[in-house]
Amino acid sequence: MTERQNSRPPQRQTQRPTQRPAQRPAARQGATNQRPAARQVQRSARPSGAGTSSAKAAKNDYSGIKFLVIMLFVVLLLCSGIYTVLTVRDKLSAGGKNQTANEPATVNVTFPEGRTIRQYGALLEGNGVCAAEDFYSEMRTTDFTADYSFLPSNEILQQREYPLEGYLYPDTYTFYVGENPKSVIKRFLNNFKAKISDEVVNYANSNGEGFSNIEMSFDKAVILASIIERESPDDSERDKIAAVFWNRMEHPTVSGTGGKLQSDATHYYPYVVSDERPKGFRSEYDTYDISGLPKGPICSPSVSSIKAAVYPDTTCKAYFFFNDKQGNHYYAETYEQHKKNIQYCKDNGLA
Repeated sequence: MTERQNSRPPQRQTQRPTQRPAQRPAARQGATNQRPAARQVQRSARPSGAGTSSAKAAKNDYSGIKFLVIMLFVVLLLCSGIYTVLTVRDKLSAGGKNQTANEPATVNVTFPEGRTIRQYGALLEGNGVCAAEDFYSEMRTTDFTADYSFLPSNEILQQREYPLEGYLYPDTYTFYVGENPKSVIKRFLNNFKAKISDEVVNYANSNGEGFSNIEMSFDKAVILASIIERESPDDSERDKIAAVFWNRMEHPTVSGTGGKLQSDATHYYPYVVSDERPKGFRSEYDTYDISGLPKGPICSPSVSSIKAAVYPDTTCKAYFFFNDKQGNHYYAETYEQHKKNIQYCKDNGLA
């Protein structure tokens, strides 16, 4: 009994008071000291990390927007360049016809050498440039001689079927659709002035070279050039053909022609072929009926024909010439030789 009483109480007193109270408060105190500290660290860390991320994100967003703006600008430049190239290509491939919101439509019209004013009028009207009758009327009512010194006087021009025949240079032109006829005519005259040098005009007006019985002038040279243009397409022969015609006018009795040029090309002017003529029509320009040059040109001659008329081949003494089917030319100083040349061509199937 004494031993049990002395041994048990010390065991209970050493175990319970020393272990349990000492451990639990320590654990609670540790929990109390640790948790708030952890939370405080986390809370203090969040603002610092979020601010850095937001700055980086904002910087990245700004760089992205800047990149997009630059790319958009580049794309717009490329589109503008492509549009310009395509527009130019379309205009070039449209055969001269083009139209924009700010420009009237234009049209390219080609006037071949040897065509008449009547044929010019038909081409202008057919391409919508201006009415043919308005075109004819303009040259009959407007005096262009003050601006173009190569023209003869307006008094001389107004005596002709079409006043500016021969002076509207044959070429390809760009006109506005519905253009004023006066502006149209000036385009032709400006081109004539650019193509024919002052030297040629002045030489012809100084009576040229080698003419004593006829008075040469640039206007007469243009009239003769229009006949030469219709007589032969061969540039190399035109100065000889010019000489034949000048020789006839210079020596009318020697040639036996009475100074008549006798060019078939003048039969029907201002019409091109006999079928176009009104019934009973007889041309005042027919060089089988009149001596010397007609009162005006019969078509629009080329530079080659004009120069041939101004500078004829003075070594050619022929008064007659004949062209065969193959384009060969036969010249003769007498009518008898001329008839032989024609017969030779007939016998050989060349006429």
